[in-house]
Amino acid sequence: MIDAVDGSFANRTFLRGLPERTVAVARLRKNAKLRAFLPKTQRRGAQKYGLPLPTPEESLHDESVPWQQIEVFVAQKIHRLKFKVIDAVCWPRATADQPLRLILIKPAGYRLRKGSKLLYRQPAYLICTTTEVDIQHLINAYLARWEVEVNFHDAKSILGVGEAQVWNPISVERTPAFLIAAYAALLLAQMQAFGDRRTEAFDPLPAWRKDHPLRPSLRDLIALLRKEAGTYIARQKLQTAA
Repeated sequence: MIDAVDGSFANRTFLRGLPERTVAVARLRKNAKLRAFLPKTQRRGAQKYGLPLPTPEESLHDESVPWQQIEVFVAQKIHRLKFKVIDAVCWPRATADQPLRLILIKPAGYRLRKGSKLLYRQPAYLICTTTEVDIQHLINAYLARWEVEVNFHDAKSILGVGEAQVWNPISVERTPAFLIAAYAALLLAQMQAFGDRRTEAFDPLPAWRKDHPLRPSLRDLIALLRKEAGTYIARQKLQTAA
């Protein structure tokens, strides 16, 4: 499992407590003090680390580290992303002598539409707790973090998680979990039924909508679910009456 988190989780408590078969990709501050990884066979006495390394910001501007390029899907479009990778680094303050991977991402600097605000103007510095997972998987996992924010918005504003008027202690604990489980089941069902795409099965978009979203929103899914449920109930009533 790849756990993509923001900079608030780039600390000793989180990074040292990861479960088995779990790696983290965290945003790193630009002036973090890093050291080179030193294999145990090369250590002498109390020595644990290699030489001090440049800060992430300094490495970003280091011409000796080559740029690489991949294509990523962001904001409903394919973008070319330039990045640098530095393996076998250590962050003594957070992960001690564990070998890490540093990924430096050059600002993409694109606009969602003509005349809109310029996005992704700042570089990104990512620290990864593995050097074995494919780099593209790690970068895509971090770029997908925005989906988590959308999830929070849908759960709170549309599903009303946390607003249920229940008083029993068991219900207080179980109701939010049940709503989130139902939300997850709905998303999984639409991926299996529609391939995570907004097809003709959904209601037409209003005339004022100029964009054409690739995926259905939660409101689209709820509207379709109500329509299908209503049709099923009506059919059952007809069969019972017959």
